[in-house]
Amino acid sequence: MNIQEILAIAGKPGLFKVIASGTVSIVVESLMDGKRTSVPGASRVSNLADITMYTMTDDLPLKDVLNRLAEAQQGKEGPSHKDNPQTIRDFIDGIVPELDHNRVYQSDLKKLVQWYNMLTQHQAFPLTSPEASDEGSGKEASGEGSSDTKTKTAKATKSAATKPKASAGAKSVKSGSAKPAAAKKPATKANSKKGS
Repeated sequence: MNIQEILAIAGKPGLFKVIASGTVSIVVESLMDGKRTSVPGASRVSNLADITMYTMTDDLPLKDVLNRLAEAQQGKEGPSHKDNPQTIRDFIDGIVPELDHNRVYQSDLKKLVQWYNMLTQHQAFPLTSPEASDEGSGKEASGEGSSDTKTKTAKATKSAATKPKASAGAKSVKSGSAKPAAAKKPATKANSKKGS
């Protein structure tokens, strides 16, 4: 599954898959119950592709963390997010030992295992990114398609600014709003005629 199609929405539990995007809202489908809903452009939306987790060295993209969990578990679910906090921490530390626990909180770890289990139930692994899809299809060699695909996907899944703790494990980068950006108005000629 393409990770750019998966969103976390502030105030709503679970994850959502992008179905369609409009000028004022995004239509999403819940991975928890399959219900579709419209999300206003003002909502705080985080695209999973934009989330990274704090480690002792460089930040690690959430996609890589989730794929490592899936590989280690061989496609099986991990512990429940309702399990003992130490059980959850031991599970994740056994697979991603470099996490910085001074900045990755227990609530982040709970959210991480919840998201991992939800994606496992939907057979979403391995998670891919648009760049990987383009390389596989050979579009990159011709120089066409890749930037267009990224632009369309980005418009559908622009994420709102979030605090580091709000994301599953750490911080959200590349933020914006769920609302697609309006086209810039061309400069008027009034400014250029000042001298005349």
